[in-house]
Amino acid sequence: MTLIRLVVLTVGPLLLIGGAYALSYSAPQRTQTEFAARLERAESRLAVARTHDHAELAQACRATANELRQQLPENYATIVREPFILAGDIGETDLDRLHRESVGPVTEALWRSYFDRRPDQPVIIVALSNEQVFRQAAWKLDGYKSTAYAGYTQRSQRRLVFNLATGNGTLTHELSHILAYFDFPDMPEWFDEGLAALHEETVFSADGLTLMGTPNWRNRLLRGALDAAELPMFETLVKSRSFRGEGENLNYAYVRCFCLYLQERGLLSHFYRKFRDRVGDDPSGLETLRELLGGASDTEIDRDFRAWAAKQPLAR
Repeated sequence: MTLIRLVVLTVGPLLLIGGAYALSYSAPQRTQTEFAARLERAESRLAVARTHDHAELAQACRATANELRQQLPENYATIVREPFILAGDIGETDLDRLHRESVGPVTEALWRSYFDRRPDQPVIIVALSNEQVFRQAAWKLDGYKSTAYAGYTQRSQRRLVFNLATGNGTLTHELSHILAYFDFPDMPEWFDEGLAALHEETVFSADGLTLMGTPNWRNRLLRGALDAAELPMFETLVKSRSFRGEGENLNYAYVRCFCLYLQERGLLSHFYRKFRDRVGDDPSGLETLRELLGGASDTEIDRDFRAWAAKQPLAR
């Protein structure tokens, strides 16, 4: 995106709003005519910029799809649904259905709740029909030996690869990662994994516009550690440099449940955006969290979360 188009896309809507506001008041006819002319010019520049950006993205998606076809076996299908390129060892009809019934609705819901900046570069989704094919594709594409996971995201390639047989939870988890990459690239690992894990098990809201995380098997891991008095302070987890490795499963359960805790209080979307916008001054997110929870201390936050967690249903 050029600097000129960025300015137009940023300032254009503000000019439209300001102009409409000004026109709503009495003014000499000449002044109203000038405002109307400015509005029309701003609308025109905004439309041109958006059209140009869309054309650039469409061209980039086609080029990326052509490159991807050279890397995948001949029997793999590939379709373009901007900004996504979907590929896999399933037919074009199945890929189209995957986009229409899963990728599209999930993406729109995540954009509404969290992500304000949409992808301006192609995003690749490789869907594999079973574990064996998933492992083969992971190795061929990325030299990745997948044994513990059903999907992964390669941010540098803007690509997610997943085992379709594990269900939509894996896809939604990885979509959360890849969309966050464009909107909040500096998100720390604890929140990135918590938000993605939250969307492993979801239901759509009654109006079908947003996704709501629901309890899943990770709740049992958290409850077990809580009952055994082995759950560390939340502050300790957030500031830890070793999210993965020993204790990784508990860490995932911890951050997922904490996101669920914020969601049930109607605070998760607010926390995401506030944290994103001030991450330079608050890299862990703890200060933003304290403010959002009414100035609570880390000890108070931890105590309230534990009381909430102890009452949560244990999903299978």
